[in-house]
Amino acid sequence: MKKLFAFLLAALTAASVTATAFAQEAAPSATLQVGSADGLTLDGSALLHPGQEYRFPLMIAENGEEARPMTVEDMQVYDIKATAKSGAGAMADAGRLESGRQQYLSLTPGAIFTVSPQDVKYTVSLSFKNSSAVLSQVTVQWKVGYPSVDDGDLGASTAIDPSAPVLTKEQLAAIEKITGDEQASFTGSGWQFHVRLLDQEAVNFHYSAQNIKAVSDRYPEADFRFLTFGGKPAFDFYGTLTLDVSAVLEEYEDLYLYRYLDGVLYSLKYDLDQDAQTISIRTKQLGSYIVSDTKIPNGTAVGGSSSGSAGNSGAGSDKGNPSTGGTDFTAIALALGSVSLAGAAAAVKYRRK
Repeated sequence: MKKLFAFLLAALTAASVTATAFAQEAAPSATLQVGSADGLTLDGSALLHPGQEYRFPLMIAENGEEARPMTVEDMQVYDIKATAKSGAGAMADAGRLESGRQQYLSLTPGAIFTVSPQDVKYTVSLSFKNSSAVLSQVTVQWKVGYPSVDDGDLGASTAIDPSAPVLTKEQLAAIEKITGDEQASFTGSGWQFHVRLLDQEAVNFHYSAQNIKAVSDRYPEADFRFLTFGGKPAFDFYGTLTLDVSAVLEEYEDLYLYRYLDGVLYSLKYDLDQDAQTISIRTKQLGSYIVSDTKIPNGTAVGGSSSGSAGNSGAGSDKGNPSTGGTDFTAIALALGSVSLAGAAAAVKYRRK
């Protein structure tokens, strides 16, 4: 009996070894890799800009062979999963994307307007379809945010490029050294802001003319021109924001200015410079502004959010209701075609003579 038992045990052990060997042969080793794209490598050094989509090729190396791009055929065998480990709030979307039969890790940062980049870490894992067992896993890291203005572009008047809109505390101190007690000037497409600097903290001057859907949907017959400062840069002193309205001054019978803040439109009083074809207001903080031909009651709630500025830091937070007032504007082009000026909107009527 003991001999029979020993024989059966030996047979079972041999069968187990054979089955394991067969499984290893049927399930070849596979290693996942995430490639570089446009000179960017996900090793923590890449800076991804909010709102832009980035695609990094997914590669696979089977049975020790050289890594190759993953294709649509591979996805009949494997699954890819991207899992956030930190910084998920900085991302609008992250996951596998199929394009032209090739597989990519698609990354789209969210609309954040911090003055310092945010660190993000994900793991990307490879497994067989219908299996929870991970065959290979890669950790990828990157930063989300905007670069600062080039030091060579700093001066009493500094041009702001939306692709590099951050001014660090050190850079603002350098500008303050140039301007002294006088006002510094910051300019972009369609706007100009004059303000005195004194030990100013870092700011993000990112701006866009993107449509504010909540406003345009509420008033489909109205004409709107939008300008949104997503970082909501704030200052210790009142400054003068000037908008060039030459594109609409002759077109509009009446001209109204609003700030859009937390889903509400507030009417703003402005000063009009007929010769320069600009309007101007006084404010300590920039937000979202709307120029329109339509009168909207002050304090009208339309929904939505001021700028989608999730993750704003320090100077990016709103400081109460917008301040209004008048002063002169320099000529700037509000050639922002059907865009919105987010924030609290206030309107003062201009009637064409």
